[in-house]
Amino acid sequence: MVNLTRQEKIVLLFVSSVVFLGISISYIAKHNPRFKNYFSDISSQESSSKKINLGNASPDELISLPGIGPELASRIIEYRVTSGGFKTIEDIKKVKGIGNRKFELLKDSIIVE
Repeated sequence: MVNLTRQEKIVLLFVSSVVFLGISISYIAKHNPRFKNYFSDISSQESSSKKINLGNASPDELISLPGIGPELASRIIEYRVTSGGFKTIEDIKKVKGIGNRKFELLKDSIIVE
């Protein structure tokens, strides 16, 4: 056995806790779409210049938008299919669950082509 002092044990416990926390956050961010937006600081900087096209966005792309979860993403896709697509970005307000406040969050991240 290795004989460690009390202070060395505390430091070792702290470092291992931080590593475990980092691994946990990474796992949650990759495997749970509901939390993608909370832990995507690095990826949001990369994708902030890339706008999502409402005309052909996948569910994962829609979920990456601020305030859009899996249920709202499916409503957006359903609206796109049933109404023949989006003509302007303001058309997204016709989707149930997206009002003026949510539109203000989205307008700089979406396009219609």
